[in-house]
Amino acid sequence: MSFADGPSIQIDHLSVRYPERSACALCDLTAEIGPGAALAVTGPSGCGKTTLLRALAGFIPDMIRADVSGSIHFDGSPSAGRDPIHPRPSVGLVQQDPDAQVCTLRVRSEVAFGPENLCLPRTVVDRRVQQAMDVMGIAHLADRDTTTLSGGEKQRLAVASILAMEPPILLLDEPTAHLDPACAMALFEQLRHVRELRGCSLVIVEHRLAPLTMLAPQLWVLDSGRRVPREPGREHVPAERLLQRAHRNTRSEESPTASVLGVAGLTFSYGGPGRLIEDLNVSIRPGTVHGIIGPNGGGKTTLLRLLAGLERPDGGQIVRHSQARPGMVFQHPHQQIFEHTVRRDLEIEGPMSDADVMAALRGARLAGTAARAPHSLSLGEQRRLTVLSAFRNDPKVLLLDEPFIGQDRENVLWIVERIVDARDRGAAIVLVTHDIPLADALCDRLLYLGDTVLEGVPSDVFGRLEDMGRTAFTPAFWEESNR
Repeated sequence: MSFADGPSIQIDHLSVRYPERSACALCDLTAEIGPGAALAVTGPSGCGKTTLLRALAGFIPDMIRADVSGSIHFDGSPSAGRDPIHPRPSVGLVQQDPDAQVCTLRVRSEVAFGPENLCLPRTVVDRRVQQAMDVMGIAHLADRDTTTLSGGEKQRLAVASILAMEPPILLLDEPTAHLDPACAMALFEQLRHVRELRGCSLVIVEHRLAPLTMLAPQLWVLDSGRRVPREPGREHVPAERLLQRAHRNTRSEESPTASVLGVAGLTFSYGGPGRLIEDLNVSIRPGTVHGIIGPNGGGKTTLLRLLAGLERPDGGQIVRHSQARPGMVFQHPHQQIFEHTVRRDLEIEGPMSDADVMAALRGARLAGTAARAPHSLSLGEQRRLTVLSAFRNDPKVLLLDEPFIGQDRENVLWIVERIVDARDRGAAIVLVTHDIPLADALCDRLLYLGDTVLEGVPSDVFGRLEDMGRTAFTPAFWEESNR
């Protein structure tokens, strides 16, 4: 199939407004996406990126209530999914939150779910399932329970389940958000291959644009629901002032202060063959940022859960200071949102004055959301709400699992400032992140978890990773990619 054989998409004066909001999520958008196009869509959190993909996929207004005007046509035919004369072409959507997409209990069954519902012959289903798992590097997980996968493994599974249906139009909503740097580069290399092989169109929402360069995509920048001109360098994170802020205080060498969290001989497994964490020894001191990096499935989130007391180790010890009650940002925001309004969720730890609520939400770029349902927020907005909650009572220990997911440059800066302020007040911070330049800027010590374990000051850890050929986990690789 050539690029010219695929469907084109015509968007004509499209506006979308959700019932609970006064402003449009998309405002009078007119554009055309040609056959076989590669299109990258970026912009601030809450600017309408996810809404655009949902409208293209037919989720809006068929499944998600919204006021819609204007139209979307595929090769000149209307996109209304209920129209039997002009059916929507096959559109595959990889959603922003992989947990929202996984619906079966085994990896192989999840990848097979789509082709089976297309009523394809069993031999075709089996071939597509194996190809999709091979492409996404998850064939070794075929018989795993989907509930035991890491966030990155679930994200690769979500992509594989859509690839197995071979749609001519593939929509991906921040597909690398939970992926380690090596997997992020590999994903876009595979998408380039799939596009060349099948001639499919790719529409990709992303904040991290460097890995996308191999696709040579067109770029749309959205802001407040409208297409706006691109600002050179806008997408580069971290910005210079972010780095300056992170390095405000000179890093100390070994602090004599006693650790607030100590890990000695820690061992853990989920019951399968082999151990996820084995004989790990780490000391986390007050007034420091201890970063955790490494490949998907290496145990990063599991270690945070062990430090928080949410999992029990198989062996070894975790020693917590008596005053070390942690604040935690979970990898998936919905796991720590409990109330019916943003204000009530923010007040779980105790009441706040109107002025304090307004100031907190304004600082997090969530002004006007106090009475909103938290789950009506975008994923990036939900993330900032959970950051506010975790930092609210100045905890002495902060456990942060990929807090930068779904954030544009200004929101990353806001989160960095929260981390630096907490560090300067003496908090011990454990930060899981796939943003390698940020890890270099922020962290006093680094722990690399993978098939080998490395721990030390960032320069030493990055140097050893360079020597081992794992360059995607070094800041020099990403500095070169951003040029």
